[in-house]
Amino acid sequence: MKIKTLRLNNFKGFANEIEINLRGKNLVVYGENGSGKTSLVEALKLPFDSASSEIELESYENVFTKEPVEISIETTDGKTISLKTKLKKKVDDKGNERSVIVTDPDSYDSDEKTFLDALSRSTSILSYRQLMKIYDLSTPEDFYELFVKNVMAHYLIPPRGEKTLIEELQELEELKEKSPRAKKRILDKEESIKSEINKIFAEIHEIWNNYVRRLTGDNIEIECSIEELGKLNFNVKWNSKDVSDILTYLNEGRLNAISLGLFLAYYKRFNVSKYKMLLLDDVVIGLDMNLRIPLLDILREDFEDEYQIVITTFDENWFNLMKQYLDGSKWEFLRLVVRKTDSTDLPFIVGVEQQDYLDKAKQHLNKGDIPAAALYVRLEFERIVKNFAKKKKLKVPYESSNISDIWNEVKAQLNRAKTLIKRVETYRSILLNPSVHYDPRPKYLREVEFAIGVVEKLGIKIKKELNR
Repeated sequence: MKIKTLRLNNFKGFANEIEINLRGKNLVVYGENGSGKTSLVEALKLPFDSASSEIELESYENVFTKEPVEISIETTDGKTISLKTKLKKKVDDKGNERSVIVTDPDSYDSDEKTFLDALSRSTSILSYRQLMKIYDLSTPEDFYELFVKNVMAHYLIPPRGEKTLIEELQELEELKEKSPRAKKRILDKEESIKSEINKIFAEIHEIWNNYVRRLTGDNIEIECSIEELGKLNFNVKWNSKDVSDILTYLNEGRLNAISLGLFLAYYKRFNVSKYKMLLLDDVVIGLDMNLRIPLLDILREDFEDEYQIVITTFDENWFNLMKQYLDGSKWEFLRLVVRKTDSTDLPFIVGVEQQDYLDKAKQHLNKGDIPAAALYVRLEFERIVKNFAKKKKLKVPYESSNISDIWNEVKAQLNRAKTLIKRVETYRSILLNPSVHYDPRPKYLREVEFAIGVVEKLGIKIKKELNR
């Protein structure tokens, strides 16, 4: 069972409803910085974690709408799971009581809880920001914090596999606090945990090093072990020579590869869940373009069938390369589109690029989401006008954001279309405004409805012109 669709509304930068169609496949998302790529990944992870924790949602709410967060996922077997929430009283430092919205783990049925909890334990978001924490590592304690308490946190301790490594570490701290004189019990537990950590590093040593060599193109070998909890012995050899100061000898790409290689090696070897996802948020920023293909090869060979992978990127060249290189029957590709509005109440709106935006516009119109409907009819207008200009090789920069300039050139080429052109001009505030026009009044709903009809007719006219 995999995720087919993700829907979210009022989540961080997404003031309007967004629907992401994964279709049970892996997904690559392109978007400029600030378009909501990271928020999308967080929205995917939040329902997983909500099955076992009460999470305050105030920090996830859209700052402009201040409406409750809505997230739902549809699985490939037809089940729809919505984020469960409840009101909870909270007392601040000054003793003031207020109500906050939190996730409600007890409201999920047993099947939902099993599915979400399994994904929570087996899924982690790996971002470029996390990878680059290795730049700040200078002590054995730093390496321990990143590698053991983050990457390996949900490792299930054998033989029963009932507790995770992080749970064992928490129990050890509680034991030290409550029973400081139980020295033998404390020592035995410490030795047991150290033994498990060393087993992990021994198990992944070969595959980790293999991934690092493929991601760097260099002969790098890494050794990790632990002798004292809280400190990790981390040694690197480059061309068989010890590298004592990794920040001096290893550049950003190699450091990125070491962290990324560890993450992938660990999840390849130890993720035993039957529901598996990899969430990779802009992780290739530090890799040279020629070393990004090996990453795709690793994902294709070791992960794309067993896992459901989501990759985000702000690099359009990399996005286009992935579209060519990855198997379209196993991967979906989408772009996030951001447009400013002319309103301070909702200064920008986010959409998902698709072949025909009009269906989306009609769906949002039927739901009463006028700004989103206006966005999608505007995007369809831009798409067909730019496509016409490009195919007719008009002397206008058809990738320009100034749609009015492009339209002026295009309308001069349309034969017997005076009435249609006049109607386009009538709905100028929707179709030709530099920003998406925002007006929540019922009157504007009718204008958006008429604009959709005009763009439909314009699409038919343009198609006929191109087929002449």
